[in-house]
Amino acid sequence: KTEACHFTRKKDNPPLDLGEAPFTGPTPLKPVPVLRHLGFYLDQKLTFRQHVRFYGARAASTAQSLLMLGNSIRGMPPIQRRRLYQSCVVPLMTYGCQ
Repeated sequence: KTEACHFTRKKDNPPLDLGEAPFTGPTPLKPVPVLRHLGFYLDQKLTFRQHVRFYGARAASTAQSLLMLGNSIRGMPPIQRRRLYQSCVVPLMTYGCQ
């Protein structure tokens, strides 16, 4: 909880200058370009690019891992693979899309 992010619509966004950095206990407050809060990645312009990139990569790696379960010799039936995809991959892709 020792990170600060300045949200703005300006195209020319100068770095956040805190002057004498306020302290929150033993660690100082530091400005960051991307802030993580409750699982959401928020950048300075609230574009959610970092959030989509992070959860898209997690969903892609999960989908890649599920491919091992569906080989052609002794794999899972397609209906079970679809159910597994819907319960494991789709929630990752749609996290925060409300």
